Amino acid sequence: MGIVSSLRRRAAAVAAVVCAGALALAGCSSNLLGGNSDDGSDTANANIQTFKPSGGKEPTATLNIASGSENKEVATAIQKAADQSNVAITMHYMGSLEIMNALKNGGENYDAVWPASSMWISMGDTKHIVKDAASTSTTPIVFGIAKSKAISLGWADDSGKTKPVSTADILAAVSNGDLKFSMTSATQSNSGASAYLAFMTALRGGDQPLSEQDLSNATLKDSVAKLLSGVDRSSGSSDWLKDMVVANPDRFDSMVNYESLVIQADKTLTKNGHDPLVAVYPSDGIAVSDSPLGYVDRGQKLKDAFDSFSKALSSRDSKLEFERAGRRTGLGGALAYSSDSQVQQSFRAEWGINTDAAALKTIPLPAASVINSALNVYQTALRKPSWTVWVVDYSGSMSGEGKDGVVKGLNAALDQNQAKSAYIEPADGDVNILIPFESEAHNPIKATGTDTTKLLHDAQATEASGGTDIYAGLESALQQLPSESEASQYTTAIVLMTDGRSMTDNQKAFESDYQSNGRDVPVFSIMFGDADSSQLKSLAQLSNAKVFDGRSGDLASVFRQVKGFN
Repeated sequence: MGIVSSLRRRAAAVAAVVCAGALALAGCSSNLLGGNSDDGSDTANANIQTFKPSGGKEPTATLNIASGSENKEVATAIQKAADQSNVAITMHYMGSLEIMNALKNGGENYDAVWPASSMWISMGDTKHIVKDAASTSTTPIVFGIAKSKAISLGWADDSGKTKPVSTADILAAVSNGDLKFSMTSATQSNSGASAYLAFMTALRGGDQPLSEQDLSNATLKDSVAKLLSGVDRSSGSSDWLKDMVVANPDRFDSMVNYESLVIQADKTLTKNGHDPLVAVYPSDGIAVSDSPLGYVDRGQKLKDAFDSFSKALSSRDSKLEFERAGRRTGLGGALAYSSDSQVQQSFRAEWGINTDAAALKTIPLPAASVINSALNVYQTALRKPSWTVWVVDYSGSMSGEGKDGVVKGLNAALDQNQAKSAYIEPADGDVNILIPFESEAHNPIKATGTDTTKLLHDAQATEASGGTDIYAGLESALQQLPSESEASQYTTAIVLMTDGRSMTDNQKAFESDYQSNGRDVPVFSIMFGDADSSQLKSLAQLSNAKVFDGRSGDLASVFRQVKGFN
């Protein structure tokens, strides 16, 4: 079926009670519209989560908050603040770039923003509509490295205590082939952007913020590019990155992420009998996220409700829950409730967690214009090149609006001018390969570097007809992966787009070939129309990947989101 048909038939989002901790909290509900889970499904966790005052009280107001995904981990604190303020809260979890763009667009329908870092407010609030933004907690961005790995590198001892490790030490380990790590995209997620800015600032040296002149320093750029060559899996979401590492500890032993998410990962890893991650704090420069909550003044007259909720969120009860979840709420990055037993169970020395605020040598943030330039330099020159195989459904059901939506999505991700606004434009070293398929796979169309004109032309010119065999298209994709000698030079991914249920004659053959030749390349799927979610979920489980829900009809937005994972 095409997109229009799927929109008519799209089911309402399922409501569920979802909260942090072993027991659900009364009043907290979720619209299961997307997310990620250990099984690779995109419908297991919430992109939209609603907190209603418990006890059946009628809320005085409802606030819609554009929030970073990492705030899923502090659901208990949010619920307590909703109870105390008697204000209902709907959290819309999204990437930092999406929050920035929502502000540039006048705030859209949001009453407040809660990104991981104030830099996204400073970059996005060009209309000066954010009022009374204040930090709710802090958490540094660290390297979380499996304890056995950290010991072998000489960075930790058997007790989990770490020695000072500089960014130059990390660069040396990457250059020697001793360290690979997973990290979110610097242009799509705050943890990736903050870590990237910290890398560059530390390798440059000194106490001043980055300048435009630094971004032109060839030696510095070469060092940062070498460090980023150690990225072996990219992600568009910090929370999903944490889940991926937890679900596959034997495959992923190092990640760059928030200290709070390393703590959350360790709680699950140790519970499951796995090696915990040890937090390594770069000694010469570290980024700290300040998690600001600010009111978006669109004339909607909800400031009193915001003030009530914000005040409740800064109360002792809520702050204690922040620290129990692995956030810091004391001055300068200290702990305010270090005597609490549950806080102590989060900030554990055997996980390398250093509660001394003096250990956080915080980098100064550059001006918004310099951050913007730095992100462009990352995307076009410094990140590890991507190799993406686009496996696109051109079956008969795609004729008309279905195909038009896909072509629009491909242009949003691969057309240089369109993709630039989302910081996902192709760079000189990138490889993009289009494989149209229906009952069989068509010949691959390859674009190397920034010139994707022919690929996009052929995407438009290809007719939609025939049946649907996603496995034929995926089998062809395996033949288009970089050679084993080239593989380490790229972050590689297969992106499948389909609107229907596939024939399964070739399923087992593909799964066997993937296990033999897939080299752990993620198969990300975009589901729209009447696509079989169970088939796509199986592919995500097979390849440590994720399913994206494109049934809203805005495929261009979904394509941009998927590209942020590669």
